[in-house]
Amino acid sequence: MARRLSSQHLEKYLEGGMYYKFLQYVKADKELAFEIRVKDEVMLYCQKSRILTIAHRMHSPDKITMLDSHYYTKRKDGLKLTMRLEDSSDLNDMQKVRQYFEDAKALCKSYKSNDEFIVQQQFKAEHNSFGGEFLAIDMEWAPDQAKIPVEYRLSKTKIDLLVVSNKPNEEGKHDIYLAEVKCGLGAVGSKSGIGDHVRMSQAIINNVYVRQNLLQDVMSIIRQKTQLGLFEGSPIRYNFTERPKMMFILANSSEYDKLTFDRIINNLGEVGRSIKVEYIAFSKGTQPAKASYGGDSEYRKACRQHQAWFRENVLKLAMGRNRSTHQGVNETAEEFEHRRRTETDTAVLTNGDAARLMNFVPEYHEEIRKALIERRGRIPINDFGLMNNMLRSEHIPWNIFVPMMTDLTAAANCFAEILPHRDIKTIRKWIIEYAPNTINDRSAFDAYIEYETSTMKSGAIGIEVKYTEEGYPVGNKEFEMMQNPSSAYSVTTRNSECFINNDPLQFNNPDFIQLWRNHILGLAMLQQGKVDYFDSLTLYPEGNVHFHSSDTYVGVIEAYEELLTVKGKETFHAITYEDLFNILRKNYTTDRNKSWMEYLETRYINTSH
Repeated sequence: MARRLSSQHLEKYLEGGMYYKFLQYVKADKELAFEIRVKDEVMLYCQKSRILTIAHRMHSPDKITMLDSHYYTKRKDGLKLTMRLEDSSDLNDMQKVRQYFEDAKALCKSYKSNDEFIVQQQFKAEHNSFGGEFLAIDMEWAPDQAKIPVEYRLSKTKIDLLVVSNKPNEEGKHDIYLAEVKCGLGAVGSKSGIGDHVRMSQAIINNVYVRQNLLQDVMSIIRQKTQLGLFEGSPIRYNFTERPKMMFILANSSEYDKLTFDRIINNLGEVGRSIKVEYIAFSKGTQPAKASYGGDSEYRKACRQHQAWFRENVLKLAMGRNRSTHQGVNETAEEFEHRRRTETDTAVLTNGDAARLMNFVPEYHEEIRKALIERRGRIPINDFGLMNNMLRSEHIPWNIFVPMMTDLTAAANCFAEILPHRDIKTIRKWIIEYAPNTINDRSAFDAYIEYETSTMKSGAIGIEVKYTEEGYPVGNKEFEMMQNPSSAYSVTTRNSECFINNDPLQFNNPDFIQLWRNHILGLAMLQQGKVDYFDSLTLYPEGNVHFHSSDTYVGVIEAYEELLTVKGKETFHAITYEDLFNILRKNYTTDRNKSWMEYLETRYINTSH
């Protein structure tokens, strides 16, 4: 029996089915993995722990099996399971579902969380699109022994991840990979290391019965997960190779790890030449929900190195300490300190330098200090993301818009050039970090500008500033509001006439959620009569290809615009740092302004260091 769901079971998760809302909740929570199993079962995992099982029964109610009791009995830390999901009707109650998973996830993480579990789920979550190089289709795969003759069965065979290539190889076929996740060199030794995985994988590759079982599972899983909407993008017609290949996913902490691992693979000879190795960045000391330094893109890595260069060579300041950087398990003090000084903490200011506002443009410290006190009531010295962290974007609005607003005439000219369809004459109001509370959540603009037209109409510009950030997971409250047709999310979207499809659930993904929320945050101001015009403006550096399209890649900005009506496109806009800085240079020409421009361009555009 392949890993597949019966048609009766599958239909329960499709639109109109009894588990449809439950599935949408699971899809929105990136810490949960939805896996199809034999015997018509669905298993949900959190960091390799089986958190819930749904077993379909033809002539009786489905059997719901919760987290095993050994996770929450005899505990001394006070964690417990306060909500139970015991029958199929409980899966329709989203309040019960949310509370159960919040409790169960906390129990799983505290019971046996480790780096490899986190990386495994991270890799699967990041490779769930037909548009990427790989598609991670299943966790913890094992062959169905009942389908294999007794003499050919393989004992204790389990694969961390089944991964398929979305691009055909030289022979025009798609590869299937048996992937093993490892964190650091300490995990690649004898037991459960490279040797064991190679032997286990070769046993699968060389066993025709297991290969047949694997191929049936792969095709069945892809087909049914596509029906369930668990993969993104346009489906591919795969033509799989007969023999799978091996893959290692190594979460490394240094270039030394890469070189050493490459040498180990090369020493395997002919076998090693067929092994695919994927390196991903991951910090051992971070927690799964706060993986601030995990999974660096090439651009983010370059920006981190550049900010370190800026700190050392331009500001001439010492490195600070990120309080979330901890020594990892099996990491010596020397290794930890080397990692801290070469990777995780390089773009961090000391508390003393942060208090001196060294994360902000020096020529405008006086104005920025005044604006911080007016906005926050005091200098927020305990706000690490704003004051100490040079890599995050929180400080950037202060460095751009506070100096900009020292000359409101020049500012009005700049915004008139950025938004030529608006008659912008006079800036009347500006705020950094403004939450108008128009859609009943805590959404806020990074910067907010109100202006007046030549005909005395009022307009507003809500600005979102990005640096290395990309998307972020959809939260439980956000997902609930998306589902509720009477929520501010739904009402604003529906009444705006800005979206081709008025269903908020189309934005239930990390790429679109923030663009859409910031957009409707201002559209609600229009609907409530607070302003006559509104424009959402996203500011990002050209190097951040998550937002910026290229000849071979469609960025999120362009993809979001395809969901908008003509009216929607009139109220949503984006501009790169590069284009904004060019406009600023034309309108701000004093020596002080020139120093400000040089600071912005040196710090945020040039990442060659």
